[in-house]
Amino acid sequence: MELITFISGIIREALAKKIILSIFLFFSLIILFIVFAATNDSVAGMLTFLEASGGNADYRSAVIFFESNITSKIPMFMMIAFYLIIVSSFIPSMLQKGHIDLLLSKPISRTKIVLGHLLAGTAFAFLSSLFLLGTIWIIVSVKTGIWHVPFLYSIVWFTFIFLTLYSFVILIGLLTKNTILNILINLILFFPFSWIFYLLNEVTKKGEQFFSFNAVTEFIIKFFYYILPKPWDLADLCENSIKGESLGSVQPIITSLLFIGIMVSLSIWYFNKKDY
Repeated sequence: MELITFISGIIREALAKKIILSIFLFFSLIILFIVFAATNDSVAGMLTFLEASGGNADYRSAVIFFESNITSKIPMFMMIAFYLIIVSSFIPSMLQKGHIDLLLSKPISRTKIVLGHLLAGTAFAFLSSLFLLGTIWIIVSVKTGIWHVPFLYSIVWFTFIFLTLYSFVILIGLLTKNTILNILINLILFFPFSWIFYLLNEVTKKGEQFFSFNAVTEFIIKFFYYILPKPWDLADLCENSIKGESLGSVQPIITSLLFIGIMVSLSIWYFNKKDY
């Protein structure tokens, strides 16, 4: 009950700051663009493109091609980066003098405060993704007659990508107490840092076919690749699930879960020992 009350307080704060309204208006503009873009002519254009590229050119394939592209890496980056910018102020705002004193005087443990922020942020990302991607799915499905349900898996994947990165947002917010620093550090971690090690890991997997690293360099690449969050690998899994292809290795899921666990544990430990 205490946790639910705390989460509802975070939601009320987001409403007061017009955060939810801003997201609704921004995503509504994107949806309007999709309404005008998802026409029979656009599907016909995709069929022509698929034929020219030697791919399967049936109507269903064109819809899957369209849906996989609007949830590809660049749209994913823009959407998750937007979420991170929005939520990066939550922890620094909470730690302001007066606010934190009032919060700590309430009968809720510091552990629940950290978990409450994690759950509230994740719920925010899920509902926002559900509104945007769910509405896009309905529009595309109604206009084409192809109800491709696997597209909805992207809502879960995007939420999981956000959760992975948000666990680090909370830790950095507690350490810096600064919204701008929190945004910069987490966006740099997201891109280019995790992106670079994603690409380098792809090169090492291909081996000497293209380019090879020496043993020490490859160890360093693998070390940072495995300890960092893997939004780009998760985006690949998202694309595979939309296309109905095999997910392949679940290593990005397992290591991301470990990353979340470690970041949340560090946040709880630091917040509990800190004297405000």
